[in-house]
Amino acid sequence: MKTTTLVLAGSLLWATCCWAADVRMTIEPALISLLDRAVLKVEFIDCKGDALDIPAMDGLDIQYRGPQSKYNFVNGKTSSSITHTYLVTPSKVGDYTIGPVSAKFTGGQKELSAKLRVIKKADDQEAQQLSELMFSEISSSREAPHVHEPFDLELNVHIRDGIQIDGNFSIRGGMPETGLDGDLEWRIAGRDRKEINGSIFNVYTLTTTAKTLTAGTFSFRPEVQLNVVIPRQQRRSWGFDDPFFGDMFGRQETRPYILECNELKVEVRPVPINGRPDSYTGGVGVFDFGVEVSPRKVKAGEPITIRMRISGRGNLEKITPPTLEDDHNFKLYDARSVATQNPNEIRFEQVVIPKSDVVTNIPPISFSYFNTKTTDFRTITQGPFPVMVEAAPQQAAQVIATMPSTISQKTEILGRDIVYLKPLPKRWKNTADTAWHRTTGFKILLALPALLVGVVAVATLRRNTLANNVALARRQQAPKAARKHIQRAEAALRKQDSTLFYEAMWDALAEYFGHRLNLAPGEVTLPAVLARVDDDSGAIETLFNTIEQRRYGFGDRHDDSKALLDQLTATMRKCERMKR
Repeated sequence: MKTTTLVLAGSLLWATCCWAADVRMTIEPALISLLDRAVLKVEFIDCKGDALDIPAMDGLDIQYRGPQSKYNFVNGKTSSSITHTYLVTPSKVGDYTIGPVSAKFTGGQKELSAKLRVIKKADDQEAQQLSELMFSEISSSREAPHVHEPFDLELNVHIRDGIQIDGNFSIRGGMPETGLDGDLEWRIAGRDRKEINGSIFNVYTLTTTAKTLTAGTFSFRPEVQLNVVIPRQQRRSWGFDDPFFGDMFGRQETRPYILECNELKVEVRPVPINGRPDSYTGGVGVFDFGVEVSPRKVKAGEPITIRMRISGRGNLEKITPPTLEDDHNFKLYDARSVATQNPNEIRFEQVVIPKSDVVTNIPPISFSYFNTKTTDFRTITQGPFPVMVEAAPQQAAQVIATMPSTISQKTEILGRDIVYLKPLPKRWKNTADTAWHRTTGFKILLALPALLVGVVAVATLRRNTLANNVALARRQQAPKAARKHIQRAEAALRKQDSTLFYEAMWDALAEYFGHRLNLAPGEVTLPAVLARVDDDSGAIETLFNTIEQRRYGFGDRHDDSKALLDQLTATMRKCERMKR
């Protein structure tokens, strides 16, 4: 009996709880002007419930702000609620119905909705259509630019006088996703005041420079987001349970808005194929071209530096260096880019080495580009540049003077050996001591003259051989000639002087192979060496290319200097073991 009573009491209590559980949606206030706000609440009474996913609506921005729990104890009865709060910001006038949305709670499920009306008041300058208060316009400096040609975009943001903003602008979208050369960097270029349809607007001008990688039609309709500052003491408050209760004490509030903007379509044309000169290196714009050559007086085998400067407006970073025509009288190195402080120019340097004194000038250099103002190709030619080249000294190829042998051997007969008979000693001695004339030292002393004669003969023969064979003489001088330059390179490496280091390395390389292969100074080149030395050709080619490039400032000159020096000494040791 007692068990049945408890079951009935529990069932009644459960039914009572289920009957008390409920969920409701409210919005306060339900009537607002355009730049006002409303608070949407979903309240779960005596039950638990999660926040609802409110669908997006055109003209309303609905943001979830968080939950709030409440407990009440009145006349011995306890009640509780969980309230999920949403902030509703209108951008258009009109009548809105939020929902219906389905809310699940303990005891059931319920469809919820709320109505909001946004009005336009004649006596409230703020309560107008947003597009009448704030909007943006975009325009371009070029109607039909070419590929790689820079063109300016200007974005004018109009804010009606009396509306306060925090001055921060951001572009949220509406720009081409592909085809642009890099990201657009907008900057505020100025501020002005204009009258539009009888109203005063503050106009902020934002500019950027765009370039495209391909031809075609590009659409620009930027979504400009800004923050409007609204003094909260001039607005409504909804009681102490309002999440924005603190604003009633005079604090300001910022609200983000995305402005409407017109659509700008830019037709980008390709650079023509017909009429392109051979000297065209990709320039699109309007440019000037200048060339400097120094020094103008050198010896054969010494470098001459060509300095080129291209300035103007266009795709400077896409231009490759103008090329110098191949000439068998020159050794040409690839041009390299040189840093400059002027953003409207680029600089290049190229090293050329005259091979002989027949060179009288540096050939002319041409730079061609596509002129976007005249829409045709233009070519600027500088030079030729007269130079004076002297013959290289031949001191490293001097012939060792022949020295005739002056040694003559004369044999003088002094007489015949006489052997004397010794008298019989009075007493015989038996001793283990060796006589002085039978010692090893005395025998070596007797052989010393013959040894000296042999050494003199060999030295004389070697000297005569070297005197009559210059190639052999230079070959034997090669290690010594290179060793002094290697010592210079080691000293420069300790001082971390890369310029002196690579000069000494080149001198060691040139001196060694010049003597080793009997080559004149101007003839020590990589092809000449590889034609005579087929062993370890890869290491020799690496040495020549690396040392020669870094000697004139190309590449990294610090990372592997010690390894390069070790490779040079190892290569010379291998070459010394060659029979040729």
